Amino acid sequence: MNVAGIIAEYNPFHNGHLYHLQKTKQLSGADYLIIVLSGNFVQRGEPAIFDKSVRTRMALLCGADLVLELPAPFACGSAEDFAMGAVSLLHHLGVTTHLSFGSEDGEQTIQKKAAQIALAEPPAYREALKNALSRGLTYPQARSIALCAAGLNEEETALIEKPNNLLGMEYCKALYALKSPILPVTVKRKGCGYHDQELETEKFASASALRKAMAELTEFSEKHAWLSEQLPPVLRSFYRPEFCFPLYPDDFSSMLNYQILLSRGRFSDFSDCSPELANRLEKQALSPLSYTERITSLKTRQYTYTRISRTLIHLLLMIHREEMEAYRDNGYSSYARILGFNQKAAPLLRLIKKHTAIPLLSKAADAEKILPEKAKKLWQKDIFCSQVYAAGFQQKYKKTPPDEFRRQIIIQ
Repeated sequence: MNVAGIIAEYNPFHNGHLYHLQKTKQLSGADYLIIVLSGNFVQRGEPAIFDKSVRTRMALLCGADLVLELPAPFACGSAEDFAMGAVSLLHHLGVTTHLSFGSEDGEQTIQKKAAQIALAEPPAYREALKNALSRGLTYPQARSIALCAAGLNEEETALIEKPNNLLGMEYCKALYALKSPILPVTVKRKGCGYHDQELETEKFASASALRKAMAELTEFSEKHAWLSEQLPPVLRSFYRPEFCFPLYPDDFSSMLNYQILLSRGRFSDFSDCSPELANRLEKQALSPLSYTERITSLKTRQYTYTRISRTLIHLLLMIHREEMEAYRDNGYSSYARILGFNQKAAPLLRLIKKHTAIPLLSKAADAEKILPEKAKKLWQKDIFCSQVYAAGFQQKYKKTPPDEFRRQIIIQ
């Protein structure tokens, strides 16, 4: 049995994601597709535009067989934490044969080469990285210089800097670190670039462009053909006003401002918050800015928009530096929570139960009984993060969001 894993956010699901699922089955010969899905917060340091149950149903309707949740501390962590959290989950299931990811060029040779260098950290790499950071360069810029110093040529370095290739490198690095037998497979990205903000009717749009377009609409309906064309037909009903409840970073501004006031003098305790960022936060702590205004006010040449956004989401979710170290030391993802599955995936679930090295969690109420003590810490943090998302949902829509302990597994 071939079982392919895909690490995704589906924020939101679009035609490019459907293409990836279909191409993955073709390239890997997969009998089943497992999706490791970011929960209610995503890697760019933002709330997911739709609740995880909505995005799970979208994935299942478009060909996924099993959807598992990537715990929030890894879902909104650095590229390294994001990749290691998700890859370790797939690895410890004991049944995954392939890992599929997108790339700009459809090749994985450069990602593998860069991954081996970054994992081994040879002296030339370490020295170049240290020197570049001391000059005030961002970490991505410094890493590119270090990779070049350790063996990549300029063309390869330019390719590895592209978003999908960079994540592919981190996935390969995680596979090497785990000594995993999972085989990497890459699908060439089609259509617009990862960061492109415009919708083009003849190309797959990026998720960024779809979020931007949705934020500019006053209502969601199928009459917006230019948006609907970017979605698989089976998902277009999700955008009817009675079903569509998107959340955006600024919907959490008041909660973030409150958390910043509570955390004065302790910003450096939070994950990803450097001393310099902590000092900048202290100076503006009393300013009641929106989420996006605060990112802009903190942004410098050294700190990218996404890096600052991740720091703020760690503040909002109270993810401390020491907690992240403990989660890493405990093997990253120490359980697998089922969000949904296809009925035809029953043989896959039986196989996982037979081979998994980590607990398979189908009911939130069972977590305290079946999880080891260290895994409970990650679970409890993940529940807290979902409650923060639920608070933002309730504040915006005046509706009762799904309760984590009553949330039903999505069965398609």
